[in-house]
Amino acid sequence: MGFVLMNYMGMRAITAMLGGAALILGFCLLAPPRVRLTENFRLRMVFAGSALAYIFAQSLYTHFAERLTFGIEAGRSVTLARSVENRGGTIAVAMNGAVFGDAVYDGFFNIDPMDDKNMIVRAYAVGAFHPSPKRMLMIGLSSGSWAQVLVNHPACESLEIIEINPGYLDLIRQNPVVSSLLANPKVRIVIDDGRRWLLAHPERRYDLIVQNTSLYWREPFAELLSTDYLRIIKDHLAPNGIYYYNTTQSGDVLATGLTVFPYGLRVVNFLAVSDSPILVDSSRWAAILRSYQIDGHRFFNSAEPGGN
Repeated sequence: MGFVLMNYMGMRAITAMLGGAALILGFCLLAPPRVRLTENFRLRMVFAGSALAYIFAQSLYTHFAERLTFGIEAGRSVTLARSVENRGGTIAVAMNGAVFGDAVYDGFFNIDPMDDKNMIVRAYAVGAFHPSPKRMLMIGLSSGSWAQVLVNHPACESLEIIEINPGYLDLIRQNPVVSSLLANPKVRIVIDDGRRWLLAHPERRYDLIVQNTSLYWREPFAELLSTDYLRIIKDHLAPNGIYYYNTTQSGDVLATGLTVFPYGLRVVNFLAVSDSPILVDSSRWAAILRSYQIDGHRFFNSAEPGGN
């Protein structure tokens, strides 16, 4: 029951509901007239104590989301802009737009390369090494910033996104920087586990698969960095297709990628791998950047070769 409720209620609401249910049960225990006076008095005292605890326990949840994200030391000085709780985990958004998934940094609501808080330049870099990524797949959505950049690549015809936590969709819907992503006809979002979805759709092929993987030392993400997983990805690449993913500064992740794919290119802390040579074309990249337009806004000056 709790697992089902977690998709509709936060931890505070579930705790309040269970506490209320316990109080109702306690009241029912007081109802039978056959209970001896001494036992009745004890039950009433327990019930009264439980009722007081229930009332004052709500104060323990002050800044609960902040403490859940940043630890007890966060105190009352840290305030979150928004937070989402469900059975997929907890998502918190700080006042500066930083996103935390299960208390670990998960990106920013930002698509502006001139204010590069989240190294979004890595998303724009696709134009440098892929000549025409028409069909794209993205494993993991998070803030939607990367998806917003990728789907607006001039060559993009479709972008499929696999995300395990639907809570991100609520946050994206509320943020004007990325909200148009949900209405973009090129975008298809599936709520599922990425690995499971890939195995269930062996026929799908993509020109570009992108995965902004979380920190390599997090236990679940070993499954997304293994040679076994890379071979699954490889089976879903079209001819000359490229897999582009976050190594989070791990030399082991780099080495693992190059044991499965013969060609690789490092972009900051990302690795692009392929069965075909990966060639960087700066002239093509400059042309793509000048034509980039997101929600009617251009981030790069198209009139000046060196403009931004």
